[in-house]
Amino acid sequence: MTLADASARSGATVRLPRRLAIDLLHRAQIAQPEPIRGFVAARDGRPVAWRSSPPDAPEACWARLWSVPDAPAVPTQDELHAPGLNLIISLNTKGVLEIRAWQRGPHSPVELILTLEDE
Repeated sequence: MTLADASARSGATVRLPRRLAIDLLHRAQIAQPEPIRGFVAARDGRPVAWRSSPPDAPEACWARLWSVPDAPAVPTQDELHAPGLNLIISLNTKGVLEIRAWQRGPHSPVELILTLEDE
């Protein structure tokens, strides 16, 4: 799934490799109290790595990513880029890290179902 491929309808599923999810959560945790911002790069349509700047060929941008150290992983409509996929990591709950997937909807953010897959 690329940025433009994710469906902006409730219930759509986004698959993220478990190893990459652990890496993203770790990066957000060690950056505290500062947020991280970046991109998830993809090869052949599959997410593969975090990048601090937009990926160059042969990689493509799969999602925008940012963390919020002291707030829920819920964006405002203005924070989301259409038609792209956005991953938000929250460190708001002590001892618990949360990552959620969002897209810009017609009037408000639309949450997508994020599933982790083993490779």
